[in-house]
Amino acid sequence: MRLLGGLLGERQRTVLDRSIDQQYAQCRDTGRIDALRLAWKPGSELPKPHIFWDSDLAKWIESAAYALTIEPDPALEAQVDGVVGLLAGAQQPDGYLNSHFSAVEPEKRFTNLRDLHELYCAGHLVEAAVAYHEATGKRAMLDVVCRYVDCIDRTFGRSRARAWVRRPRGDRSSPS
Repeated sequence: MRLLGGLLGERQRTVLDRSIDQQYAQCRDTGRIDALRLAWKPGSELPKPHIFWDSDLAKWIESAAYALTIEPDPALEAQVDGVVGLLAGAQQPDGYLNSHFSAVEPEKRFTNLRDLHELYCAGHLVEAAVAYHEATGKRAMLDVVCRYVDCIDRTFGRSRARAWVRRPRGDRSSPS
């Protein structure tokens, strides 16, 4: 929804004209986008992917999607499509998608849901995919996150999810 005039209209204009571009530049300049190439190795000069980086990219994609619903921008859409392509390339054969755990700590995948934010990042990716699909009609990101959600479902399913919920507060081990 385009806001006309007033404080909120000014804020929306700032987001459309500056904030989304700045957010993309920050993601690019800090290595968040390139982390999806999964090229980081111990001793590498590349920035080590952080557990939150995929979420940061997802929030940018979601912001871009909402901006595109207000004001079409082929250049912004092309930027998002490029990042979506990198997300698809970073996705593991079983559907798993997290640049930190894929590149840095693959053995810790889904071992500490409370503290390591994998499902937090997954949720932001889902929100971004839905927003981008609604804004553009494109399915690429939606297809990527559907594969990831299927991976999550295969990993935890209904009965295993309950085991995670019932874990005592101090127990960080994975359910058997």
